[in-house]
Amino acid sequence: MILYPTETLYALGVNALDEAALARLYALKERDSAKASSWLVRSMDDVEKCAVVPKKAVQIAEKFLPGKLTLVLETLPSVSRNVTATDGTIGFRISSDPFAKKTVEEFMGHHNAPLTCTSANVSGLATLGTVGEVQQQFGAKAHLITKIVDGGPRKGLASTVVRVIGDEVTVLREGDITEKEIREVLL
Repeated sequence: MILYPTETLYALGVNALDEAALARLYALKERDSAKASSWLVRSMDDVEKCAVVPKKAVQIAEKFLPGKLTLVLETLPSVSRNVTATDGTIGFRISSDPFAKKTVEEFMGHHNAPLTCTSANVSGLATLGTVGEVQQQFGAKAHLITKIVDGGPRKGLASTVVRVIGDEVTVLREGDITEKEIREVLL
């Protein structure tokens, strides 16, 4: 399990297609396994290998990715429903952070799979801005994090989360990118 920075917060990464690794991640976070984790990938080419990418998603991605955006898309039939949300969707991130970019490049080069990009915190507790704070929050379970990429303190809102299915665009969570900015791209 990798602890790594993004442009917003610290994230936890495991092989997004490995059910056993996902189970360990959810156990560490004390998170309901029905809540899927976002996937960090290198590019929209990687997204297109896993998901249906409607025209409106492309428009949004061209403006805001890499960056502080999570695009929730319907996964392709080739992606196991055991690693997606119950509705068959996944949130995709393409980070502009140099540490996250290097981490996902190395990971995908070695594993040929996306890396999870879920906040590095116990579910329901505050998200924290430093490696030390994250380790302290996990306490005795912090040893389950086997690799740490320390990019210094992080502050910021979580990513803006936008669901795009067909022609329907829904802003699920507003972060630094506002719903107004998303809607303007689609005009």
